[in-house]
Amino acid sequence: MLTRYAIISAICALVTGCATQTYAPEEAPEYSVIRDFASFYKLGPMQGRGPDSTLRVGDRVKLIRKELGYSFILLEDSRTGYLANEDIVPAPPRPPQPAASASTGSSESSGRRTPSSPRYRGQQVNDIPLPESAPPPELDLNIGLEDIASPTSPPPSDTPAEPPKFRY
Repeated sequence: MLTRYAIISAICALVTGCATQTYAPEEAPEYSVIRDFASFYKLGPMQGRGPDSTLRVGDRVKLIRKELGYSFILLEDSRTGYLANEDIVPAPPRPPQPAASASTGSSESSGRRTPSSPRYRGQQVNDIPLPESAPPPELDLNIGLEDIASPTSPPPSDTPAEPPKFRY
């Protein structure tokens, strides 16, 4: 009887250990959301209200603890919560960050800020002067009683009103 209990306990411990995987936030693998409007729960999927927010396709999350059904994740804005396992897959590696070019150093000396993107054309929004405009004319919103037309009644008619006709 004791050996049977020990075997059952060992099996339960193994199954429980296989059900969850826990990672430190710095070492957590990145996952990508594959379903639009994936439900994100701050306290868990069984909380007393609906999801706290939704995630979009392509959002990247860090997997802190993988559990059965829902996993505990860390969002890019440092919020933590639960997301369905079926809504995430391992994320592809991030593309390498471009190195800072020498052109940004020369633009700082001229006083103008220009982004390092090669698609940049034109001026910054802060560099465009605003047009001078005249203030709007003053409007008088006060209405006197003499400005309101009095309700008129229809003119009296000489013929009496016809009684309504009902079907019996």
